[in-house]
Amino acid sequence: MPSRPTRPAISSGEEQIALSSGEAPHIRVGSREVFVGVRVSPSAARTALRGTYGDKLKVSLTAPPEDGRANRQLEEVLAEWLQLPRGQVRVDTGHGSRDKVVAFAGIEGAELRSRLVALLHGAGRAR
Repeated sequence: MPSRPTRPAISSGEEQIALSSGEAPHIRVGSREVFVGVRVSPSAARTALRGTYGDKLKVSLTAPPEDGRANRQLEEVLAEWLQLPRGQVRVDTGHGSRDKVVAFAGIEGAELRSRLVALLHGAGRAR
């Protein structure tokens, strides 16, 4: 029997809110920040949101993966796309990897989810 696709969720401690598959990436709510997984394609022809990659956002970046340039560009474009101050978005883990976890401060998990869903409905957004 085929397995059912897993549904992304927002999690806060024990609380989990299921989302429709493909609607938004998995969101983890910490004590001070909200965390989202991101799959990055550096050195791309253009910077754009490509949709989701499993339970992560998929973002292509024009910056190369050298000297933290792609990480800085990722922080800048996510802040711009999600209408957050640049200082509230930072790469938390995965600095040298395509798979990263980005931390968002100053925003509730439900609000971030809402903005991500709206952003994904306009996927292909380029800078």
